[in-house]
Amino acid sequence: MTEASAATSIPVLHLPDEDCTPEEEAAFCVRLRDVCHTVGFFYVANHGIAPKVTVDVLEASRAFFALPHDVKQGIANVNSPAFRGYVRLGAENTAGRPDWREQIEIGVEADAPGGETGAEADAAGVDADADDVERGGGTNDRPVYDVLVGPNQWPEESACPGFRRRVTAFLDDAAVLSRRLMELLALSLDLPRDFFDDDFRSRPNVQAKIASCPSAPEGSPQASSFGVGAHTDSGYLSLLLQDDVGGLQVQNGDGEWIDARPIDGTLVVNLGEMLQLRTRGYYLATPHRVVSKASGRGSPPRLSVPYFWNPRLDAVIEPMESLPDTLPWLRPEPEDVAETASHGSGGNRLIGEYGLNALKSLARSHPEVMARHHPDLEVTRDGSVTRRA
Repeated sequence: MTEASAATSIPVLHLPDEDCTPEEEAAFCVRLRDVCHTVGFFYVANHGIAPKVTVDVLEASRAFFALPHDVKQGIANVNSPAFRGYVRLGAENTAGRPDWREQIEIGVEADAPGGETGAEADAAGVDADADDVERGGGTNDRPVYDVLVGPNQWPEESACPGFRRRVTAFLDDAAVLSRRLMELLALSLDLPRDFFDDDFRSRPNVQAKIASCPSAPEGSPQASSFGVGAHTDSGYLSLLLQDDVGGLQVQNGDGEWIDARPIDGTLVVNLGEMLQLRTRGYYLATPHRVVSKASGRGSPPRLSVPYFWNPRLDAVIEPMESLPDTLPWLRPEPEDVAETASHGSGGNRLIGEYGLNALKSLARSHPEVMARHHPDLEVTRDGSVTRRA
């Protein structure tokens, strides 16, 4: 297992301006390298997303979650083979335990497999040239992870005015920020700026959530549970917009949980399993969770918008043959770069083909979707998803 350092706080990094000098960019990359190598989490300030955009998306989130339950259930993710849409309170699992949150799952907009055009398949992060190749347990000329391709479910405009527009504006800006951070991450490793480009090919399989973690009543079973259980993210890069309620915690190398309290004007950034794998464990996919706070009636829920910058579904992520000699190890090198922290009853083996790694996470988290739409698939103990014999 790759371990983080015994950090006691989450660093704040100030993104340099677009017109910064090469020296300023290089200095930022040195700091970025140190943080990603030893902590795997940081706040980013001066990120370029306008305050109005972040305020708008949080206001849109509050408006949606205030809707009657039956209206929200109208876009329930159990209607979507691609795991998109509203997830009611307690319906998602992390490490085999229900999370105490409700949310909307959003992904790349595309038709379901078998009906999309070539352009739509490209947008979903699936290589049309690979349609006749069996990969990852897939049959019928399509890889098994094609179940992740499909349309989003949005609330009706009359029910939640401006929701789709305001959410999409944030997601578009998050994509711009993610592309810049990936360039800086490459530079921080003393690699060419475009080193990671081929893993995306202009069609990353981005995902996002609009999440609400309500406070649990004193004395209830949920008061001792988690809004989101301990986990690592499956892709390359994660951005998090959170309100001022708090509850996010990050695990350091000593196994202690460190609060990642909200800091005005920042986003939280963490690295995912694919970047850990690609960098031979030099950069960290760090475990994190959201605690469920116990409080009285009327306490506000925690609102957050996590955004996941992921490789194209058909990308096969392999460890670099070697790291540049200029990179110092400030902690022990991992014996197995394809294994992250294990939580719950199952292991967490990294799968190099990104589509399978992404399906692993969603299949374990949403058993109702699996049972309704994918009875032909099964999740093995290490998280792999295969077709039933």
